[in-house]
Amino acid sequence: MKVHDISLTLRQRMPVYPGEPTPLLEPTWQMERGDFCNVSRLTIATHTGTHIDAPLHFLPGGTPVDQLSVDVLVGPALVVEMAVEQEITAADLEAAAIPPGTERILFKTRNSRLLDDEDFRRDFVYLTLDAARWLVERGVRLLAIDYLSVEQMDAQPNVVHQTLLRAGVVIVEGADLRQVAPGSYLLACLPLKIEGADGSPVRAVLVEM
Repeated sequence: MKVHDISLTLRQRMPVYPGEPTPLLEPTWQMERGDFCNVSRLTIATHTGTHIDAPLHFLPGGTPVDQLSVDVLVGPALVVEMAVEQEITAADLEAAAIPPGTERILFKTRNSRLLDDEDFRRDFVYLTLDAARWLVERGVRLLAIDYLSVEQMDAQPNVVHQTLLRAGVVIVEGADLRQVAPGSYLLACLPLKIEGADGSPVRAVLVEM
């Protein structure tokens, strides 16, 4: 059984969405200073690295991350490579021949090359509104993409996020698919169970089936 870790390593020098803080790990107890063990304080935004957007992220009164159904976060998934330059449209999804009944889709795009850059890149591939509606209409329950947002930079209002989240689609952003080939896998993508949170970093893996 081969397991692919598709989680980005959380570190101080990593791309984060503009305006969000970078992770900070600070030692509070240190054995080298005479303490009996090592303990650290982690300061991190809820949408850092590979993370989940809960409905509360864009929908007032929406479901927080600790109330997401776990069965959505674990199960069969399809990695689909999208050779597009800027956006994924409904027409692109039709052309991808995604099998009916697919519930979890991870989009591998040219974004994967951007993950090596320590600075945030605004020219990432994103989903259009008609693509979001296409996924909702076909019963997709979880969508992942290989950069820090599923929606065009500075989109106002955030209709792609809202369309997906309102329909109960779990959004996973920042999936590291650089070493993963297109195909079928078993996905496990579990957030921290933070009460009332709008999102959470995840440790996500794909298991070859």
